[in-house]
This record gives sequence, C-alpha cells and structure tokens, in this order.
Amino acid sequence: MKQVIQYQKTGEMSVAELPEPMLKSGGVLVRTAYSLISAGTEKSSVATAQASMVGKARSRP
Repeated sequence: MKQVIQYQKTGEMSVAELPEPMLKSGGVLVRTAYSLISAGTEKSSVATAQASMVGKARSRP
C-alpha cells in the first residue's frame, strides 16, 4: 500500500510503499480509490513546525 509522507521541518513530501497493516480481530481494511491532499492544511502544519517556540505561541494565543 502507498502512503504519502511529509517531513514537517522541510515540507518535503514523498510516496512510500508500505506493507498492509496487521488487523486486530474483527478489524477491517478499507481500500481508498481517491484521496485529496489539502495544500492549505499541509502548508499550515509545516509553517507551525518551522516556527520558533515564541512564534508558535503567538500564532495560537
């Protein structure tokens, strides 16, 4: 299965091929046909990760 990985400090993204997860008894694995990555949300999380401690505090009063 494929997974998109984003490095918070740099914003760099990559696609990795990973094994299917082990399921607990009674669990289900859902196959996703389409997905969307929200550029605004991802950009915001990178900006927060790159901010200093003071910058993070100011952005979330």
